[in-house]
Amino acid sequence: MTAPFLTMQAAVDIVNSSEHDKNKISACLFSNQGIVATRVNHRPPALQHIFTPDIKIGDSSQFIHAEVACIFESTIPTKGSSLCVTDPFCPNCAKAICEGGIGHVYIDHKGMEKDFARRRGGDFEAMSLRMMERAGIPVTIVYRKEERLEPLRTAAHFEGDYHGIEILNETELSIDNLVADLAKTRTERSWAIARLENNKILFVAECDTPGMTKQDIQEYQSEKYRFTVDPVNRLMFTIQREGYHLAEPVIGCNLFPSSRDLVNCIDFGIEKIIVGSRTDDHHSHGFEAAELLLAHNVLDILLLK
Repeated sequence: MTAPFLTMQAAVDIVNSSEHDKNKISACLFSNQGIVATRVNHRPPALQHIFTPDIKIGDSSQFIHAEVACIFESTIPTKGSSLCVTDPFCPNCAKAICEGGIGHVYIDHKGMEKDFARRRGGDFEAMSLRMMERAGIPVTIVYRKEERLEPLRTAAHFEGDYHGIEILNETELSIDNLVADLAKTRTERSWAIARLENNKILFVAECDTPGMTKQDIQEYQSEKYRFTVDPVNRLMFTIQREGYHLAEPVIGCNLFPSSRDLVNCIDFGIEKIIVGSRTDDHHSHGFEAAELLLAHNVLDILLLK
């Protein structure tokens, strides 16, 4: 048995270790160096020590999706790597896969009959797979016992780049001062920043996933998901895609992050977020989530105004 069959088997072998009571999902990230990350959907340890699994953080569950967890865990740049996952991936994970620069996604054939495929098959087809196609990422079904691969979605040739990402000159200004200064000059609706270990600043703006067109977005609207990638999440996925390293576990953003952004930040190892404005990025439940996390000293959030 060879990759991706062996890699998918590694994901299947750990799937039941997930703490989730209904949807147990696992994923493996691999490259020519072998398997570089294997994760189940899980709660960050900082939340496990305080909350029971049923507690919501704002309007979000505490669980990090397995696909996102693999990208976060990788110790090598994720650009060009491949991902095996036991179940069809939701549109939020599709955005993570695109922003992480994943080159190929494999889904276990048994996952196509499981919960998400039944409940959200429309979102998977119209959003998740569409994002894969536009970003040039093929999706393949894996039959492990037969060692057979079946293309699910072939990818369009993608020659674009990642818009809205810049490396700003090194500066001695603190992140909070940078957030305040950039708020006066940056016209992008929503953005996030972090200081890299070379003292330069990574700037990431809100953006639709690579290759998406206005027509794609107009053709399908979901009550639960959107095609746009929040800048806080984009920031973390960009760091992993390029193999950057943070100088400090602190990030800044001009608008208030969503509940899911905050939970992902905790799993990524962010300890402090500097927020320029109380205006929410796109979801008001972020304030509720922040109050809960602050009350339990899980995440330090500084609101500038």
